[in-house]
Amino acid sequence: MPSHLYIHVPFCDGKCHYCGFFSVVAAPSVIDLYSTLPAREYDCLLARLPELGKDALRTLYMGGGTPAMLGCEGLKRLADALAERFAFDTIEEWTVELNPASASAALLKTLSAIGANRISIGVQSFDDTTLAHMGRRHDAQAAITAVKRAQDAGFANTGIDLIAGLPGVTPSLWRETLDRAMSLSLKHLSVYALTLEPDTPLAVQVAAGLELPGDDAQLAALAQAEAALGEAGFARYEISNYALPGFECRHNLAVWHGHDFLGLGPAAASRVGPARWTNSEDLEEYIHAVQNNAAPPGTSAALDAAEDASERVIFALRLSEGIDPAAEALRFPAWAGQARAWEQRLADLAIHGVTERKGHRWRLTARGREVCDAVLRELV
Repeated sequence: MPSHLYIHVPFCDGKCHYCGFFSVVAAPSVIDLYSTLPAREYDCLLARLPELGKDALRTLYMGGGTPAMLGCEGLKRLADALAERFAFDTIEEWTVELNPASASAALLKTLSAIGANRISIGVQSFDDTTLAHMGRRHDAQAAITAVKRAQDAGFANTGIDLIAGLPGVTPSLWRETLDRAMSLSLKHLSVYALTLEPDTPLAVQVAAGLELPGDDAQLAALAQAEAALGEAGFARYEISNYALPGFECRHNLAVWHGHDFLGLGPAAASRVGPARWTNSEDLEEYIHAVQNNAAPPGTSAALDAAEDASERVIFALRLSEGIDPAAEALRFPAWAGQARAWEQRLADLAIHGVTERKGHRWRLTARGREVCDAVLRELV
């Protein structure tokens, strides 16, 4: 099986204005029911794909929504159900996403007891006015308290998410958020550029006249974050991710390095060999299917060997280490015929200042990271 498992917990206590991820507000009875369903979904998949059970689990990532909505007992049931199917003693990294308001001492104690060893807290900003405008249900002090609670509970590997380019956030206000983050003895920070997702409250606000920061202002905020975090010892190891040495997210690194991964839960995506599938964003359909011992509905595709290899290789360009086309050709023989063409395209892009070569490896420049999606399109 893939050594990397993602569990989607699709519940939240409300919808933040910018959020485009699949999450719902559900009745307690539905939330209680859900806790054992991802494990049952795995049983359905295993019956169809016996090879899923071959390899030891190395990383486990629980995201959402927020997994804390399951409560202490629900999280125990989820972990117990997974433990009946996977050997937990091989897990190197077990991440759980939390919102500040949900990071209670009791919940963190439960997460430690079931085996989690990494916490990622969705802070987004340390400015109370900005948080309120985003529809967040916490303030700056609650975020600080959540981080310290996680650390006090033994989670040395604690990180947070921030959003750059939020409306009304000046460079000085953004610097205050960065300074506050760097004062918390964190090991990891994700700094995401604000994106306008369709059908979100933010999209409605923009349609009604709210002005978002322009591209230049957003890029300046990202550059400001990179400079500040770099001074504090954080390396930008991926376009949106910073870590102290040794604290890079192993689960996400596995995905970017092109390894297989399995996703369980509504809206979860999987990559196993040439197969790709994504469960539908419909909780009712998901529950109905899994309760009837069927795989949940969704979309799927089977890539040929060259397409599969190309997708796996291109993900690694998001990383600061970049790619070595010759090494990737040995790793993925089906891609070997494309290696020379990629080398030429990367060299052409270097003329425009968006790629650079260091030894045998190609990587994006600072300018290239700003236009990463366009660079990747050029390669495929």
